Amino acid sequence: MSGASFVSPLTGRKLVFVLADGLRADTARDYMGYLQALREAGRAQWSSLRCELPSLSRPLYATVLTGRRPLEHGLVGNMPAGRYCGDNLIEQLAAHGGKTAVAAYHWFYELLSGEVFDPLLHRHALTPHLSGAAWYCEDEYPDSHLLADAEHLRRTLSPVLLFVHPMGLDHAGHTHGGESAAYAMAARRLDMQLAQLVPRWHQAGYDVLLTSDHGMNADRMHGGALACEREVPLVWAPHAAHADAAPEELPTDQLGLRAFVLSQLCCV
Repeated sequence: MSGASFVSPLTGRKLVFVLADGLRADTARDYMGYLQALREAGRAQWSSLRCELPSLSRPLYATVLTGRRPLEHGLVGNMPAGRYCGDNLIEQLAAHGGKTAVAAYHWFYELLSGEVFDPLLHRHALTPHLSGAAWYCEDEYPDSHLLADAEHLRRTLSPVLLFVHPMGLDHAGHTHGGESAAYAMAARRLDMQLAQLVPRWHQAGYDVLLTSDHGMNADRMHGGALACEREVPLVWAPHAAHADAAPEELPTDQLGLRAFVLSQLCCV
């Protein structure tokens, strides 16, 4: 109809998007044996991305959500709190009729709502385009608990997109450094937890995408341009019905993550 806006339909695919905060590409390669087993069996594609600059969390969360560089979307540091991040992945998917759920650090709540997080009010608060949410505000919140939060959302809501944001690696890196035994152990633990969840996600018809916002230096910080702070893994593990299809054109940089997710879930 003339003048009517057209919204393309959903593809029928479902996706779990895991953003493992602070996970270096080399750490994932060396210590995440289950994810490497999927690659060796031909059931996952592995690549790496160079994160945008500055390699800090809040700016890069906004980059993942919008597909824009920090200098373009305007968030170039971890403050201020409560800044809204418009034209984001969740909004775009909702415009196509996609149900989404998020289990993530409270900074994502602020980016999606434009409201400063109150842990006594907003633990499960929804933003206008979300169907389900579980937010945490302590950096040491265990990955096991966060993944259980995410799985509860998946089982109860069956969203088209489940966005999962564990922070165990980032917390271990800031506490002990990016080349410490504790940091490596955090990667091992996350891998073992994913070994329990990924088969469930696949059985339920979900493809799985895993990457990170930034890496981690041995000095317990990130934000700069060194490879250890910028190089992050990219793992694509489709479920069995899609496993024999031609390899996907994976994003070549962090700016392409938003478009890649939308291409999987929407007929764009």
